[in-house]
Amino acid sequence: MELKGTQDLFRLAPGDCVSKRNLFDLIQHSKVAGSSFWSGEDLKIGNTPQQGINWVGALPACRAVILKARPGAYADDGWSDNENTAYHYSFKARDGVISHAEKANAVLIHQPVYRYPILLFTEAGSSWSYEGAFDVSAIDDRFVVLVRNRMIVESTRAFRKRGPTTGRVA
Repeated sequence: MELKGTQDLFRLAPGDCVSKRNLFDLIQHSKVAGSSFWSGEDLKIGNTPQQGINWVGALPACRAVILKARPGAYADDGWSDNENTAYHYSFKARDGVISHAEKANAVLIHQPVYRYPILLFTEAGSSWSYEGAFDVSAIDDRFVVLVRNRMIVESTRAFRKRGPTTGRVA
């Protein structure tokens, strides 16, 4: 899928792939009024595209967090179950020191309070594979544990059971 604006992030379905170049450009240029990726002041993506943690909108109650994970990059990172419903994601560190006050870490720590979705992407060659929307279920000193957003999973299950022609998804 090609992302043309920040709002396209919210239209992704698990399994969709986005080229690394496209996501990089979206993050980089979402901040530039008048660029082809500009979606408005409240949809600017914070942090640099090289970082693994980005956020949409203003802190502390941002609209979403974008996580880019490279399996094996950090010892604590990765799926913690065979069904891929829980993921450990390491906090950002500077010179090996983790600060929970760092903006990139704070958006993960504050997610249970503000309830914005965490959009998890895993590396897939020259693309990022969208894994789905997640919530923080536990906070460790070095990482957070993410679980699939239950409301989205339940809505998807209801949609699959009832089908698209029976009306609204619960």
